[in-house]
Amino acid sequence: MYDDEFDDMIDDDEIDLLELVSADANSSNQYLVFIGSDDEIYAINVSKVKELLVYKDLKMVKNNEPDSIIKATADIREEMTTIINFDHWFGNKVLDDKDYELIILAGFGGYNLGIMIKSVEYIMNINAEHMQDNSANNPKTNFIAKIKLNSEDRLCTIFDCDKMLLDTFDDTKASFSLDHISLDDRSYDKKYILFADDSRFIRKMVESLFIKLNIKYKIFDDGKQLFEYLQDLSANSIGLIITDLEMPVMDGTNLIKNIKKIDAYQDINIIVHTNMSNDIMSDTLIKLGAAKVIGKIDMIKLSEGIKKYFK
Repeated sequence: MYDDEFDDMIDDDEIDLLELVSADANSSNQYLVFIGSDDEIYAINVSKVKELLVYKDLKMVKNNEPDSIIKATADIREEMTTIINFDHWFGNKVLDDKDYELIILAGFGGYNLGIMIKSVEYIMNINAEHMQDNSANNPKTNFIAKIKLNSEDRLCTIFDCDKMLLDTFDDTKASFSLDHISLDDRSYDKKYILFADDSRFIRKMVESLFIKLNIKYKIFDDGKQLFEYLQDLSANSIGLIITDLEMPVMDGTNLIKNIKKIDAYQDINIIVHTNMSNDIMSDTLIKLGAAKVIGKIDMIKLSEGIKKYFK
């Protein structure tokens, strides 16, 4: 994973932290922090990161279309992988190739994607309560957080991986479509579905699914809003809870823990709707009390989960 040149770039402590990336970490609060061409700080959850690779070592077929965010296709572990330039996608100034050191090999939404970046700073915990929604200011971001980096307070942008997938892969748009969602004879309008997701993009999409299925619903920006609303409802009025994992204020993991502490809500099914899940994290979520973990963003699979777990 690391060659001699890369070892010279970072100290031993940072190497130990970077190795967590390949360990299937199951903490929803752990982020890989990197630098953009604007010298601002960005982050991606380590559960979405499979590996860090040295950019110059990859064998690639480059894309000759200058306006495309897709930089190249690379053979990574005998799998053809799309490479994009993060700065180009986010709207930052694009640097010369020689100024980019690393590729983040990410896996989310059922896709592998190589994200070309300038440099990595660290892996750190960013607690949900320290995050603030920033999607209204920039549709390519989920939230921002204040972090301490090299003894300095900095603002860190956690970008929207769902939006990145949509912008990169044309065929993901088919999974967003509601055209192939089948309806059944069951009535879903007697109880509520409660849904939490920090992404405005995902909230609008899932709301369209609820409307098509004729489901009564309430939608929230984070887990704390859902949990506080839940406590004003009787258990008999709730048919299902669906939550994202990576959210500000209260993330999905802590939402499940808090719900399962209350005896009256033990029989309510909880679906986790996330692009963060790996086998370790999925097992952990099931043990905490989730009924099902469904990867984003497949409306057919989500509709099937609703039909199966709605009580």
